[in-house]
Amino acid sequence: MTSTAYLLISHGSRDPRHQAALNRLAQLVRECLNPSLLNPWSAQPFVACLVEERSSKAKEMDAGKRDHTCQEDTVGAVVTAPAIAKPAVSMPERLPQDRFMVGTAVLDCGLLPLHKQICEFGRRLSSSGIDQLRLVPLFLLQGKHVMDDIPSEIELARNELNGMIDLVVGEHIGGHQGMAGLMAKRFVDSPKRGRLIVAHGSRQARGNRAVDTLAKSLGTAVAYWTIESDIENQTIQLMQQGCSTLTIFPYFLFAGGITDGIAHLTEELAERFPRTEFRLLPPLGATADVANLVIENLGHRSDSCCGNRS
Repeated sequence: MTSTAYLLISHGSRDPRHQAALNRLAQLVRECLNPSLLNPWSAQPFVACLVEERSSKAKEMDAGKRDHTCQEDTVGAVVTAPAIAKPAVSMPERLPQDRFMVGTAVLDCGLLPLHKQICEFGRRLSSSGIDQLRLVPLFLLQGKHVMDDIPSEIELARNELNGMIDLVVGEHIGGHQGMAGLMAKRFVDSPKRGRLIVAHGSRQARGNRAVDTLAKSLGTAVAYWTIESDIENQTIQLMQQGCSTLTIFPYFLFAGGITDGIAHLTEELAERFPRTEFRLLPPLGATADVANLVIENLGHRSDSCCGNRS
């Protein structure tokens, strides 16, 4: 039977909030796939992490006694562990079939290029008896990164691994049919009129078309961060239509510099138009509903496996 692990691939950022949120999302996905990993005595998730050998002292230590504490810059930082927590956990020769390993990697701003991150994680998985690694692009738009950059990196990794482990690429999460329903929940407490989705924008026409279609299905306006004055123009157009309350949703996975910029621009617009109420929603984030979407994108049934945790 083929044993599969998953690698969540995000854009990456120098902003530490990005990696923290990515790790949190991976943890939620891992717990969804492996409910028994929650320690019944402490009600806290127990995490065993694959860590790089970063010192000569660590190299001299026996592999079975090596500390498996998570590091922020670790490739494949989140994996499964036995259901009963122990002070130190060594990697078994082969994990039980009901265990799913979940790691993380980034396209940009990583310590290693993406293909090297994939190779490093893949080798460790192979040594643990894992036959297949499914790569999950955590991207919302079908732009250059999804169409060109990630496939190129995966091909480099596939050549370097030379059949050691099977690499399977999944669909980017922005293309999942459940995204519209997820976003509708974010708007549930806002007026039906005056809703605005702010997306990054892509040079690939198909990427923007997908966002336009998504916005149309939700009955919202859409603006693109990369188009100058687009947010301001869409805001003014909504006000001219008689909307006294504007709800702005940043269509981004995690908080970062761009979402900070959207928040700053929203504050400026609120000062310019004091008679209009501006509501700024948070980005998608590392939440239970996003984790469930990832689970469904992997071909598993979520069945609200992450509950209502956020």
